This record gives sequence, structure tokens and C-alpha cells, in this order.
Amino acid sequence: MKNKKQFFHKSAKLDGTEREGLLVTTFGAHAEVEDEQGNPIRCHVRKNSDPVITGDTVYWVPEQEPHTGIIVGHLPRKSLLCRAESAHKFKLVAANLDAIIIVTAPPPVLSDEMIDRYLIAAELSNIRPIILLNKMDLLDESHKNEMRERLAIYQKMGYLVLYSSTLTHDGLAELETFLKDKTCVLVGASGVGKSSIIVSLTSRSAIRIGELSANGLGKHTTTATHLYHLPQGGSLIDSPGVREFGLGNIDKKDVLAGFIELNSLGELCKFRNCQHELEPGCAVQDALKNKTIDERRYANYLKIRGGLREKKW
Repeated sequence: MKNKKQFFHKSAKLDGTEREGLLVTTFGAHAEVEDEQGNPIRCHVRKNSDPVITGDTVYWVPEQEPHTGIIVGHLPRKSLLCRAESAHKFKLVAANLDAIIIVTAPPPVLSDEMIDRYLIAAELSNIRPIILLNKMDLLDESHKNEMRERLAIYQKMGYLVLYSSTLTHDGLAELETFLKDKTCVLVGASGVGKSSIIVSLTSRSAIRIGELSANGLGKHTTTATHLYHLPQGGSLIDSPGVREFGLGNIDKKDVLAGFIELNSLGELCKFRNCQHELEPGCAVQDALKNKTIDERRYANYLKIRGGLREKKW
């Protein structure tokens, strides 16, 4: 999340022998880095150095064996996406992002709560969120319209919502146009078609494609976050399936960052510290009664907020 100085740390003491490279994959204490000419370099990550992640521009030092090196630091980041694993522990997802593409698919996979969790993470990280409903080929025209109506609430708030199918290629041209010269990460549950999207946009047939399992959660088809270059310019980062985006490291008040319509109404509440639940003079409650805000979004706000503990500083 934002305001964490270590995310923008320029690591270690440099002696001028280091080279710059783009970190395209991490796996444990190892990483793959592209050098200045785009050649892959197998690197170790120096112990006790600042953590690095896919999307980082790193400093690395060549080893004696060809095409190997040691990562000794990274350049300052313009953005960083993290996933909370507990109240005090988080995992880096990707760095230097222009946008987070929240990929979902038709029911039973489509989850408004999952979308809202990602919106909170994106807004707190100051990274633009995009919502992409993939696998539209699974729906008839009536259900397509139903899904568009369901996601229209996000468009009304100013978020870009895209629709795609890697089977019919519908919507992929619009997605390509948006991605040009940007670095974006694909996030969402396993089985929504993230790998298929990358195959369609990059012609990388080697990516293993998974099908949805019976319970709708899918199965993991990737084991490491990887950056793929797009032919028309730009890069896509595929993060292994995240079924639920943990927010355990944020304060309850930060949940409003992902609910911009509630946040703006909060300025009209009688009490400045209104929690928008049962307080008198709550503008959000008034809007809910007048049906000017979405009931499902408000329910998600309460559910997500209710799952967090108040922080004591």
C-alpha cells in the first residue's frame, strides 16, 4: 500500500560495476532479469537486501558463469501492489504498474466482493483499476445484458469496464489499445482466463491453460508471477490465481478508498467520524433508503470492514 518508504528504497551501496535490468520472473531466492539487450539473465537475490518483485528495474552484478548474476538492489518504484497475508505480513505482487486489470468471468465465478477488494487495494496503491469480464462467449445475449447491467455501477463511478472472449476474440482489440505502452497486472481467481488472455495477446502457446473446477474456484496454472511483453508495446504481468485479496494490513477507515461513492457522501454526514452504519444523520444511510447507491456495494463495504480489526497505534 502507499506511504511505505521501503517500497521506494534504493538498495545498498553501489560501486559502479552494476548493470540495470528488468525483473520478469521471481521464484524463491532466484529471478530472471532481462539485460539492456533483452537477454535473459538467471540471478540470485542477495541475502538481506530489499525485496524485489516482477516489474522492478534492478541493479545486478554479473557472475563468472555466462548469463548469471546477483541482484543487489532496485531503482525507486513509481507504484507497488502488495497482498496482505496477515495483519503484519504482506507479499509483494508487482511493481511499476500503470493499471491493475481485475479479471473475472460469468457466474459462478463473478464476485462483486472480490472486485471491491481489488478496488480497495488499487485505490490505496494509487494504481488505476480496470474491470475485465472475460469468457463472454459462455453467455447468451440475455445474460450478456444482465452482466453489463450488473457491472454498470462501476462504469457510473468512472471505472473502465471491458468485456472479452479469447474464443471469439471479442473485446481483445479494445484491451490491446488500452495496454499499449503500459505495464499492467492481471489479477483474479484461477480459471477466469488470465493465461488465455496472455496467449491471445502474445501468441505464447507454452502457457498451461486451466479449466474451471466443479466448485468454481479453479486450479492454479501458474506458479510464479511473470512479465510478458506485448507485440504492440506494453507489458502484461500474470500473477498466480488469488482467490481472495487479503486486506488484513489496512485500517477499517481505509476500506472507504475502494468505495468512492460512499466516501464522497461521508462529507455530508452529521458526524465527521461516521462509520455509515447506524449513526444518526448519516448521508450514506439516507442514500441507501433513497436507492441512490447500490445495495450490493454497501453490503460488501460492511462485510469487508467487518472482517478487519481496529488498529491501535
